[in-house]
Amino acid sequence: MEKGNWIILVMGILAIALGISVYFEASSFQKKATLAEGKVVYVLGSSFKIQYVAGDSAVKIKQGSGKGHSFREGESAKIWYRTDNPDKARITDGKRGGKKIIIFGAVAVLLGIYPLFLRKKGTPATPVS
Repeated sequence: MEKGNWIILVMGILAIALGISVYFEASSFQKKATLAEGKVVYVLGSSFKIQYVAGDSAVKIKQGSGKGHSFREGESAKIWYRTDNPDKARITDGKRGGKKIIIFGAVAVLLGIYPLFLRKKGTPATPVS
C-alpha cells in the first residue's frame, strides 16, 4: 500500500471518529433542548440575530454568523435552546453535520483501501531486475 493511500485511510478513520463525536454531542444537546420559533431581527452581511422566547417567558437573542445563511429580517427561524440554560441555543440540531462527516470519512476509507482490491484482483506484480 502506498503512502498516499495510508494517509487517505487514516484521514477517513479520523473523520468517521469526528463525525460520530459530533453526532452524539448533538444528540445529547437535543435531549435537553426545546424547540422554539424565533424571529430574525437583524441581518448585516454574514451576521444575524434571532430573537426567541424561552420557556420562562424571557426574551433571548441568538447571535451568529455564517457564509451563505438564508436569513432575512422579519422571517421566522427555528431555535433549539437548553431548558436548563436558555442562553445556550443553536440554529440547527447538528445531527445532519455529523452524518455528513461520517459519510465523507467512509468514502475516504474506501478510497484508501481500493488499491488493495485492485492488486488482489490479479494484476501481475512487476518483476524486479
